[in-house]
Amino acid sequence: MTSHIGSLDANLLAPLQALLELQHVSRAAERMHVSQSAMSATLARLRRHFDDELLIRSGAAYSLTPLARSLLPLVNSAIQAVESAFDARAGFEPRTSDRRFTIVASDYAAGVVNPPLRALLAETAPDVGVHFHSVPGSPVLDRMALEYDLIIAPGEYGLRGDFRPLFRDEFVCLLDLNHPAAAEPEITIDQLSEIPHAAASFAPDLSTGADRLLDQLGVHRRVAVVSDEWLSLPWLIRDTSLVALLPRRIASWWAARGGFVLREVPGDDRGEFIENVYWHPSRRGDDGLAWLRNQMVDAIAESDGEPNPTYVGASADGRTLRHPRRAERAPHGVRPLDDPADHGIAAGRDV
Repeated sequence: MTSHIGSLDANLLAPLQALLELQHVSRAAERMHVSQSAMSATLARLRRHFDDELLIRSGAAYSLTPLARSLLPLVNSAIQAVESAFDARAGFEPRTSDRRFTIVASDYAAGVVNPPLRALLAETAPDVGVHFHSVPGSPVLDRMALEYDLIIAPGEYGLRGDFRPLFRDEFVCLLDLNHPAAAEPEITIDQLSEIPHAAASFAPDLSTGADRLLDQLGVHRRVAVVSDEWLSLPWLIRDTSLVALLPRRIASWWAARGGFVLREVPGDDRGEFIENVYWHPSRRGDDGLAWLRNQMVDAIAESDGEPNPTYVGASADGRTLRHPRRAERAPHGVRPLDDPADHGIAAGRDV
């Protein structure tokens, strides 16, 4: 009896995925368009193969065994690899494709990318879907490049693999409108040391750009509230005496809608960073992913009222093309992206 997923009949991958995701035999049968008895027989076959119960009944529901939980990302990765291989062979046709892309990103990066991307996909590929997954610790990010299609992360994370710049941002301070410090036109380093903070933290081993910027400024931060999401910080400081360092895109959105004030970080350093999109080198021949990356860059560059990077594309012969007029529409004090080569970023043809 073997538990190696590589020896599993490929025809059992989709039923296994349905069982693990839905944790229910009847619903898995509905997804696969088979009878419940047929799915029960498939589950019995899978149990024999893995020598594990996989699903354990608990009252009217099921729960996954530890082995089943560990199998789910492997099954998803295997199915995505098969789908990618067929897409690569057949060529990618956006208007007729119903492919589901998986992207690892923070809530902030997903919030920046998804609205303009969704608007563009509604016109160019209405049946294509995107599933965003939250960011784990940095050692796991490198491994996740094999399990997911793309990863969006700041360049300073130093992830391995191929990558392309998406957008630039920097940090600012956000305060409730009625905060005592909001009455002043500027916030000082002493105030940032005295005022309690709401901070974002994604993993013990993963410092944020805000953490590093405050360290450089010599601010001894008093952290009162911690969240694992950037987008929740404005809610956490609302009607409080807290301050939050946030990417300008988030803070500008909230400040423009009232109830908050935005203040520049003291000094000349704003903790500027570039969010890149990464992919594993084994996916270089995936036409669908190359198309999606181009759509992401185009969507952000065309989004209204947000800082936009200079679009960097390539002609048919691989020459870099630049569209500086798009970069001129970069409000809120964020500079557009310069030539990616200036930042050590691999530019050129995205294929």
